[in-house]
Amino acid sequence: MNRLADLEFLALVKAGLEELVPGVTEGAQLKGNSMISPQGWAVAVTPPHHGGGHHYDLVALPDVSLQPDVPCFMDCVVSMSADPQDAANTWVQTAGVCLLELLDRRGHFADHAGPEDEHGVPGWHLITSGAVGLGHDVDENRRLQGALLEANVLHRIADSFTADLESPFFNGVKVFYGGTPGAMQAEVRVNGERHEAASAAMTALGLPEPTAFTTVRFYALLLPVPAGEREPSFPTARLDLAPASASGQSDANSHGTDCDCACGRRLDPEHPAFALALPHPVAELSEEERRRRVTTNTGPVIVAEGLGNFLKVRLPVRLDDGRTVVHFVWVSLPAAVIEDFAQRVHRDDLAGHRFEGLLCNAVGPWGEDVLHAPVVLGGQRINEDGSVQLSEVLESSDPLLAKILGETWPTAFVLGDRFPRESSSDVSR
Repeated sequence: MNRLADLEFLALVKAGLEELVPGVTEGAQLKGNSMISPQGWAVAVTPPHHGGGHHYDLVALPDVSLQPDVPCFMDCVVSMSADPQDAANTWVQTAGVCLLELLDRRGHFADHAGPEDEHGVPGWHLITSGAVGLGHDVDENRRLQGALLEANVLHRIADSFTADLESPFFNGVKVFYGGTPGAMQAEVRVNGERHEAASAAMTALGLPEPTAFTTVRFYALLLPVPAGEREPSFPTARLDLAPASASGQSDANSHGTDCDCACGRRLDPEHPAFALALPHPVAELSEEERRRRVTTNTGPVIVAEGLGNFLKVRLPVRLDDGRTVVHFVWVSLPAAVIEDFAQRVHRDDLAGHRFEGLLCNAVGPWGEDVLHAPVVLGGQRINEDGSVQLSEVLESSDPLLAKILGETWPTAFVLGDRFPRESSSDVSR
């Protein structure tokens, strides 16, 4: 498999970001070796300086307005399968979510830990992704993902590398563990370079070995916390996402009881959409418990120990003004069903596939009356750019949810005063 041209690979990165947060790459341009967002951030591909032709070295620039020396952080990914979208998604789910969280800062995309947190790094504010696993055995992937998170690596090896964190803005750290039984490699890269002392300290932690080829990794940003301050200095650039409620409470008329309005879309009156950031059982956990129990969070998929496997899907509701509002919700699926779904993605065999699950969110004005309703899902497809369109709730044996899906609803009842349409005079101007 030949290495893709820079812009071809960045197109896959863009597709992965868009799948994770619909609308986040709106207006972003692909040119030269970069993807440049009108919101002030960019991602670029640089010539590979280590590894083979399947390596892609990426640089994230959270705020390109800081000239002439634009602060950035680096990462590299390798295409381990026939589909380079897998490599792009690996970046999106690790370094990419750290970029989004650095610019959004509400805990929607990655976790935060302060200098005194038991999972933190003394003297630094930590933004860290979940662990992503790639390997031959799904169960081994999950086991090592959980082991890597449980090991609390950066907290335990902090003394081995923090003296070498030189950026006054943010420092990128990749933590990698992978290989075959008897030949596992632990590696820590600081600002793009292998850090020998930190890698040795991680090796000494004695992480468990898999029974088959497996790799797991996560990414973190470390921001210096000035003396006497509680928070670091964040970039001035921000994501233009729908604002969270100032009170921290959701709008029961349009979001459901555990939505925090992290839909990632501009407020487009013609295409109203709401996203519930987490499945209800996961949202109910404390931050500490969530960090401990969530072993996988790729954006569209969340796996939480003792709670289940969750898939993000679309739930469309027709309005009486001709529009359709889409709720991005979560469904619970048996492990065998979600593994079959993943295998179908790799085989490009999603067309016509239908499967069943349970709705795991309160929705709109109907609230918890539809929580745990059985659903039939389908409608997913692999797009031309290689991304996978989210599955859609097609039907339900629950009487209320079946009515929600099958009937047309008053706009004011579903949306309240959100997403008002422009008047004809506004449009004519």
